[in-house]
Amino acid sequence: MPSRHCPLLASPGRSRPLDLAPHPWEVRQCLETGLVFLANPPAQEQFCEEFAWEVTHAEESARRRREEPLTYAVSESLKAARRRLKRDKFVAIAAGIASDRPRGPIRLIDVGCSDGDLFRRLIGRLPADVAERVEPVGIEISTQLAARADARLRRHGGSCLHAAGIDGLGRLPAATTDLVLLCCVLEHELDPVGLLAACHERLDDDGRLVVKVPNYACLARRLRGRRWCGYRWPDHVNYFTPATLVATAERAGLRLIRMSLADRSPLSDSLYAVFGSARQRPSLLSSAA
Repeated sequence: MPSRHCPLLASPGRSRPLDLAPHPWEVRQCLETGLVFLANPPAQEQFCEEFAWEVTHAEESARRRREEPLTYAVSESLKAARRRLKRDKFVAIAAGIASDRPRGPIRLIDVGCSDGDLFRRLIGRLPADVAERVEPVGIEISTQLAARADARLRRHGGSCLHAAGIDGLGRLPAATTDLVLLCCVLEHELDPVGLLAACHERLDDDGRLVVKVPNYACLARRLRGRRWCGYRWPDHVNYFTPATLVATAERAGLRLIRMSLADRSPLSDSLYAVFGSARQRPSLLSSAA
């Protein structure tokens, strides 16, 4: 398996091993940037099928159901309740941005779109006159999920590219996109700076990038140790804190627009942020503090 150094550095820097992952996976923390990362991930092409999301998700769910049945049952019940109440923070953030776009097409790219369900939930959250203006493109590395997403997005006049994130973004025109979605994707990306830079290139001057990743700085991670729900081996290859997420985006030329206290709460397993193109004027939003 290939050796990998901190993805925020151009060359290998100093790092220390962390005893977090089962054999043969090796986790390290960069002493220069603070980023925690998988040092020996699988090759990119293995994520198409062998380590595709639907495969590792099913395996991880089965493991947690077997080893922690009570915790698993409570977690699944809470997820179901949030879905019924439509308390999907990522969708709410994206819907607010889309609803604020001026008249005309709303060009949207969902990177790592899975089977297109995120787009379905987003469309269901938008007013009808806004939803009909959305022009979606999905990008998905999993062969099976890409086919399912393509069928779903075509019903809304869009399509899904079967590709890794950076490769798929490279097929799309630059500086034309209103909204890029990275929901639970950046933690899977071997080159997170490269992916964010490719997203940046697609955004128009007033475009927005919405990001959700596991929150490595959360309290649950400290309390649960190796059993934290944010660990996934080997498909989670980056573990972000608020500081390292912003640092990664800034290296890609992006500007932080939003990361409120609630977005980066230590009580939440998830971390949220909105970034904008560096080509635009600085944001005056106090929530970016």
